[in-house]
Amino acid sequence: MQLNKNLYIETNTNKSMLKKGQVSVFAILGIVLVILVALFFFLRNEYGLFVKPTTFLTEKAKPIEDNLKNCVAGVTQTSLDTFGRQGGDFDSDSYLLYKGMNVKYFCTNIPGQEECLNVMPTLKDMKDELGVKIQEGINSCVDKNLAKSGLGYDVEVGKLDTKVDFAGGNVLVKADYDVEIIKGSVKTTINPVTLSFDAPVEELYAVAVDAINAEARVGFFEQLLYMTAKKGEYIINLDKPYPDKIYKVNKKNSMFELWF
Repeated sequence: MQLNKNLYIETNTNKSMLKKGQVSVFAILGIVLVILVALFFFLRNEYGLFVKPTTFLTEKAKPIEDNLKNCVAGVTQTSLDTFGRQGGDFDSDSYLLYKGMNVKYFCTNIPGQEECLNVMPTLKDMKDELGVKIQEGINSCVDKNLAKSGLGYDVEVGKLDTKVDFAGGNVLVKADYDVEIIKGSVKTTINPVTLSFDAPVEELYAVAVDAINAEARVGFFEQLLYMTAKKGEYIINLDKPYPDKIYKVNKKNSMFELWF
């Protein structure tokens, strides 16, 4: 009986050791498989192995393009908000501090007269001012670390240029980032980003011209009659923080406002 018992124990022990050995083999195989999968993705992502060079370079360009697009969107929207409420200027030397904004004077006081002196900027000056601000903002916003050479490819970086245009009821911003990604003889470039923003600057500027011409000519602008004549297309609000006047103009169904 003792011999049989010992034999039974020895047999169970051998089976247990065999199972543990099998588990160890499976565990090692699992680890090896994980390492191989990780190595596969590493070689694919960093060296472009197992994938067409054009596809590989396109994948490397996408984060740069996405970052550029996000920068154009964020910087332009923020800039437009300030641009509109400060009379199309960001650093004017002639302004009224109003509700936290440096609102540019479009017409300045003439001592002893109701009329004022028309000092409106040109529409081109305003567009140039906005263009410089957006260019500076995007240059600071773009993540330069995304446009660096990797293990299996090279990156050459040139200038980042932006262009601003007023187009009817919109502001168009085009950003052209001169980045070339190279793998061997294959190259790809970053696609230009063009975004449109709701900001009828040209139309509101024309309204401002009418208002300022009246103020400069007779010292008064009848905004209610003007809005009626324009069939409610524009909303003109007037505030009078003595001794100044602040006009706030926007187009119906648009959130963009021009203050002056």
